[in-house]
Amino acid sequence: MKIGLPTVQRVLGFVFVVMLLLTFLPSVAAEPTQQGTSIIYYVRYGDTLFSIAMRYGTTVPAIMQANGLTSEQIYAGQRLIIPLTPITPGATFTPLPTPSNFDCTYTVQYRDTVYSIAYRYGVSPAILMQANYMYTPYLRVGQTLRVPCLAQTPTPFPTHIVTEGQNLFRIAIEYETSIYAIAWTNGIWNPHLIFAGQNLVIPYPGSKKWPPIPTITPRGPTNTPGPTGTATTPVNTPTRTATRAPTTPGATPTRTATPTPGPSPTATVVIIMQNFRFVPETVTIPRGGTVMWQNIDSVNHSVRSGSPGAPGAAFNSGPIPPGGKFYYTFTTPGTFPFYSDIDQQPMTGTVIVQ
Repeated sequence: MKIGLPTVQRVLGFVFVVMLLLTFLPSVAAEPTQQGTSIIYYVRYGDTLFSIAMRYGTTVPAIMQANGLTSEQIYAGQRLIIPLTPITPGATFTPLPTPSNFDCTYTVQYRDTVYSIAYRYGVSPAILMQANYMYTPYLRVGQTLRVPCLAQTPTPFPTHIVTEGQNLFRIAIEYETSIYAIAWTNGIWNPHLIFAGQNLVIPYPGSKKWPPIPTITPRGPTNTPGPTGTATTPVNTPTRTATRAPTTPGATPTRTATPTPGPSPTATVVIIMQNFRFVPETVTIPRGGTVMWQNIDSVNHSVRSGSPGAPGAAFNSGPIPPGGKFYYTFTTPGTFPFYSDIDQQPMTGTVIVQ
């Protein structure tokens, strides 16, 4: 049976008329129905709770409460109860008065943040944002801000050029600030990724006190280097010297640390044990250099050559109590991994001897 072109056109026309009627059907049914102190309203395409509330002289919270809505999302054809008498709202937020003495202006410079400007002018970031009617802490270069009038214009933050081998942790210690503050002010998303020659703005210098890094002064001659190195510890501390433990014939000799008073060598590099980490994790020293590990955590740690599951025999500090130190002199070039064998979570590091 063949279907002619006029028949197809009639069918398509009928489908179009039906779809058109279905499209306008919600609009016809959306006329509000009066029911005492409220009306029934069917949502039309393009409606929002705000537009409906403005149309009928009520509020969005009143409509949401009358219909048990938990969000402002509505859809075409939805049946809503519109209260003609707005429901008494709850407690309203009373804005704080605009801070006084903000009669001077400041032009935002490159790398400025709300936090750095507020710190320089001695106010909180929230007060600075309130005085400038800011809803977000984002700034743009050249923007004019109202700031307190000071007798002397505060000096900008110092800058620091990153050198080879530096990280944010050591820079923060040097300027007595925090890693987060440096990363935030300079837009550094990953605090572990900085490069030599990078120019950093140092915010809030002197605002954070870090544990002091001890200064190592020689008290006598160092021990004579052995075939692979010697481990010594300073006097008047929990002292350790790596000594060979008795071994059976054919067994691989190992070294264990035993308390022995003796002179402290001059440390080439200091590695801190803090927050269950070696800081820094990787160091490079010349041949014959000495590494000092210092435990500033509140629990015992250790330093042993090798890696978890594959301990080495070069050195083994044994338990290092809080405040304790361990020294080791490397006399052979190479890469020497080390770890703490008494901690459940891995603490690892590497010494590269050139």
